Parts: sequence; structure tokens; C-alpha cells
Amino acid sequence: MSFTFHRLLLVAVVLPGVLLGPGCDTGAGQLQKAEAQYADLVQRGVHPRDPAYDAVIAAFEAVPKDSRGRPEAEQRLAAILSLRGTLPPRPLATPAAEGPGLDALEAQRAACAQLAQELGVTEDARREAVRQALTECQAKLVRLEATSHPPGEEAGAHGPGGH
Repeated sequence: MSFTFHRLLLVAVVLPGVLLGPGCDTGAGQLQKAEAQYADLVQRGVHPRDPAYDAVIAAFEAVPKDSRGRPEAEQRLAAILSLRGTLPPRPLATPAAEGPGLDALEAQRAACAQLAQELGVTEDARREAVRQALTECQAKLVRLEATSHPPGEEAGAHGPGGH
């Protein structure tokens, strides 16, 4: 009987010290869980802007501030949030399409590319005029792209209904 009592006393005194001692870091488990969720989304090719990442972000944010894993959680958070940021502006010039029947489109692309290069080296007062000309050029290019089709790709080329 005495042996069992001492055993219970040992468990009652030592076990809480082991569980609550300095070696116990609950953040490590939370970090591991968040990393597993993150890895799953990355492996499936889910874009960081997808709402599925909201749970991952919350899991990384839940890692306690005093945890040894917190710096790693903050690094991962920063990476995810930077990928969720706004997209860069549309390029000033777009690559040319190839194929017959696109002469006007190719000429417009070349004009926009020239204006984009000019904008890159123009300074001060003239810069705004070049920027405006480039904006107009890009708008015209978009209109041409919407209506220009190489032979065989024009509207109705694929039978009734167009496609």
C-alpha cells in the first residue's frame, strides 16, 4: 500500500512539473499544424489569395508570442501576406502575337513599345504627355486585340454560335 501511495505522490508532484515546465512549448504543436495546412495547400496548387488560406493564416497567428516557433510563424505569415498583396500594374508593352493578318495589331504593339521606352527615359514636363500617349496607345491596342483575329479564327469560323 505504501508503494502505491508513493507512486501516486510521485506522479502527482512530478507530472505537472514536466507538463508545465520550461520544456513545454504549446506553440510548437500549433506551428506544426499550421505548417501541415500550409504544405497541403501549396501541394494542391491553391493560390495564396484563395479563402482556404484564411485558416492557415489564423493558425500561424495563433502560435503564442512567447513560443520558440513564433519567429518562424511570423516569417511564414509575412510570405503569405506578401503573396496576397495587390498585383503589379499591367506591363507598359505586351509581347507581339505572330501570324498573318495582324499587321495593324503588330504596328500598334510596336508603337506602344516605343512609347514605353520613351517614357522610361523622359523626365519632367514631357513625361506626363508621353504617359498620356502611352495610355491612349494601350487602349487602342486593347480594342484592336478584341477585334483582330488571324485567318480561321474570325467570328463564326467554328460554325453556328461562333465557338
